[in-house]
Amino acid sequence: MANDKDTLTASRQDEGKESDMAGPVRITLTATLQGNVIKITGPGDVDIPEGQAATPFDFTLNDTTDKNVKFASLDAADNSTSCPPPAGQNSTQIEGVQIHNNQTPRSAGFTDKNSNDPNQGDLKISYAWNFTCDPGATVDQYDPIITNGGRA
Repeated sequence: MANDKDTLTASRQDEGKESDMAGPVRITLTATLQGNVIKITGPGDVDIPEGQAATPFDFTLNDTTDKNVKFASLDAADNSTSCPPPAGQNSTQIEGVQIHNNQTPRSAGFTDKNSNDPNQGDLKISYAWNFTCDPGATVDQYDPIITNGGRA
């Protein structure tokens, strides 16, 4: 689960304009070694307001260990508040997953379509980034919740 309890609100950056994409949510994750376990911390849950366009999420990894921490995969599930979600891509809202481990800093991302029906209420999406590292340590997941307001 994401260690920081803060909830981010993705704000529409194109008020009054037609757009298929809102401005990106930028999240910096930090990897720290505690014994033989690497903890991944960063801001917590994100609220996407009703009516907001699809929203890109951009993650940057600040690896303070000597264990070569890398993004491995993303798990996601709709209608879920389970941390972590079940393994695999089980979300109709998360698309375009990208991982860039061959650059410094390492980065990853996806787009949240926020296309659920707002008349059905908020849609909770649980997601978790999985990581790999060099032998001698294990890496925890980073796994907050996105609340989609949806759009008609």
